[in-house]
Amino acid sequence: MSSKPKVLFWITSFLTHFAIAYYLQSKLDADFFGIFDVNLKFKNFVQNQNLIEFKKNWFYHDYIKKQDHKIDIDYLTKFENTYNIGLWNVALNERHFYKHNRFYKFQKEEILSILEDELKLFEKILNESKPDYFLTFNPVLHHQKLFLDICKSKGIKALNACRTGINDQTALVTDGETFDLDFNLTIDNYHEQIPEKTAKSDTPDAYDTAHEKWVKGRNVSYLNKFSGLKNYLFDSDHDLIKSNFMYYGRNKFKVLKDALWIEYKRKSNFNFLNNNSILSPPLDIPFVYFPMNIVEESSLFHYAPYYTDQIEVIRHIAKSIPVDHMLYVKEHAAAGIRRWNEINYYKEIMDMQNVKLIHPKVDNEILIKNSKLLISIRGTSTLKAVKFGIPSITFGKQPYQIIPSVFIVNSLSSLPALIKKALKFKTNPLDHQKFKEYFDIFGYSFDIQGFELKRNESFFSGNGVYSNVEILEKDVKNFLDVNKDMFSDVVQAHLKLIS
Repeated sequence: MSSKPKVLFWITSFLTHFAIAYYLQSKLDADFFGIFDVNLKFKNFVQNQNLIEFKKNWFYHDYIKKQDHKIDIDYLTKFENTYNIGLWNVALNERHFYKHNRFYKFQKEEILSILEDELKLFEKILNESKPDYFLTFNPVLHHQKLFLDICKSKGIKALNACRTGINDQTALVTDGETFDLDFNLTIDNYHEQIPEKTAKSDTPDAYDTAHEKWVKGRNVSYLNKFSGLKNYLFDSDHDLIKSNFMYYGRNKFKVLKDALWIEYKRKSNFNFLNNNSILSPPLDIPFVYFPMNIVEESSLFHYAPYYTDQIEVIRHIAKSIPVDHMLYVKEHAAAGIRRWNEINYYKEIMDMQNVKLIHPKVDNEILIKNSKLLISIRGTSTLKAVKFGIPSITFGKQPYQIIPSVFIVNSLSSLPALIKKALKFKTNPLDHQKFKEYFDIFGYSFDIQGFELKRNESFFSGNGVYSNVEILEKDVKNFLDVNKDMFSDVVQAHLKLIS
């Protein structure tokens, strides 16, 4: 590259990519640009900070207005045809637009207006910055995923940080769905690429331990919840409600009422689970194991968009398993962060005669080890099944598909035959070690969940409960300097790929 590389960052209040830009600037001679998907107070910090020099910034929500123009449907149609991206697939898998928004019901025209505004913004950003690299993390919301897909289509090198499911390993990939792996190859093909002298020995997998610590940290105390809610109630959010579509329909009374309702539902839903799910399931009978995902999980919305209704997926599996098998369904241990599922939701699962609802506290590994087959929509349990010699089936594409014992559902009508095939397959546990060794070399170490907990404690009211707070430059600098060692591998991994 003859001139300085142009690097475009997607930055949110999560702070990871602000931190990456901060650490990279002293090691990389490049022009930095930033897309900031942040609330108003974080925006104030960005506009006044001197920690990072950005050539130009765009504040996403400044360009997204409540519908104030006639929808240009021809423009949206042309976009779909050019990029082969279905915009209603995008919209109906955005939790703020459909089904999961408790404060506001978006109309068709409002959704299309937002999509049109953001697509024109993205065109503007790419035309003005002409980036060589786009640095982001695995998208959470629709607009971040949409921008990533546009960059991929235009041939812009995306460095998308995705967790691998092993320890604290993260990989920089373009496609979070496949990790850029060729599914025509197998793990043996990829393992051969590892220089023997650099292959690392087997070490205990700390992924579950880190996740449990994160879940515990996210389940904040009532005192923290009260502190966050108090700060929210005494803070003016009038401008935020007007300028950010994720806050449409809110007011102080509604939010207070909703917070109390969530606490009530979390307790009542869990009480039902405690009293009605199975804490000691029989392990000496043949069973297929289905670990549930968290509702509203971006992994489903983005990478398994046609399988977001877990009850319907469970019903498909229950119809397809052999008559001498049971289906064990376990609620995700972190589902309590979102108040668990509704009681009627669990009752619908329990009404299926060949399905047993398992308590979320039952050890996931015990269920995997004793199952005949694991089926998931998407998730790291698929990889763990390989470790224990158990075959698995996944509905959404995953990088683990390069392992021969991981099967993908291509059509629902073929699911019964696929289950029979998988049940007969002999899984090689060594494939798990090979996958781990591959990403030990081509990934990097970063405790992203630990970082999130530190950020919550350092900046946000109520240890993460309320995020629209004043951010001071001196506090950010101190936080970045104190946590510099966390990012040493992160920075080196990015530098290897940016020339």
